[in-house]
Amino acid sequence: MKQFLCLMKGPSMNDTTILSGLSLPQQALVFDLEALYACLQSLPDHRDRRGLQYPLASLLMIGVLAKLAGQDSSRGMAHWAKLRRRELSQLFHLKREQMPHYSTWSRVLGHAVEPSEVEHLLGQFFVTAQSDAEPQRGRIQLALDGKTLRGTIPLGETRGVHLLAAYLPNQGVVLAQIRVDEKSNEITHAPKLLRQVDLRGVIVSGDAMFDQRELSIQIVQAKGDYLWMVKNNPERLREDIEVLFQPHRKLASTSAPPNDFRTARTVEK
Repeated sequence: MKQFLCLMKGPSMNDTTILSGLSLPQQALVFDLEALYACLQSLPDHRDRRGLQYPLASLLMIGVLAKLAGQDSSRGMAHWAKLRRRELSQLFHLKREQMPHYSTWSRVLGHAVEPSEVEHLLGQFFVTAQSDAEPQRGRIQLALDGKTLRGTIPLGETRGVHLLAAYLPNQGVVLAQIRVDEKSNEITHAPKLLRQVDLRGVIVSGDAMFDQRELSIQIVQAKGDYLWMVKNNPERLREDIEVLFQPHRKLASTSAPPNDFRTARTVEK
């Protein structure tokens, strides 16, 4: 179960009837599902052991995932899990490809475990995940890329629903995405998109469209780095970069002064 999950900012994550006291991060965060599962396993299970079909930690994990997906009721959680029963059954090594009935969530949170204990444990987990989220500089690549959703181009039109995404290519995880309207382009939406993501220690990469001064400054101020593709437009930028990669050449009949800071010279004009 060594996988990554992306946690997105959204009002529905905090205003729910299930686990309503759970405080979640306000920025996109990638964390390890295995670590969260181990955290939930520490909770005592007060259910009668006879006839149990689902481990408590698995039930709570599915509930948390459904909540992160925006489900705000036990029925919503059950429906969300049912649609993903194959993937969830494999993820949690369940014996049968079947998800709990919606009434199970109410019983679990009402009798099997104290909701306040779950909320406190999860709150501490996410606080720790945020404090440990700053990676070593340059170890995480975040790519910017746009795409048009398949099947969204109306008949006779040339453009459908176009999204700009910030994703982790090595993990295959989308951290944030934003819709690009018809009267704008990706570069105008990139600053807003990146404000949704923690850029500390991250290298943001993208094609030549994104090699803009303002966007680059925004990334650096957020303690990140950037790696842009550079073409001939703007031409001056490419020329300046090429100079940095040219070997140093000494001019004929000249020599550099010795790097001796103990000697001072006085020159009279």
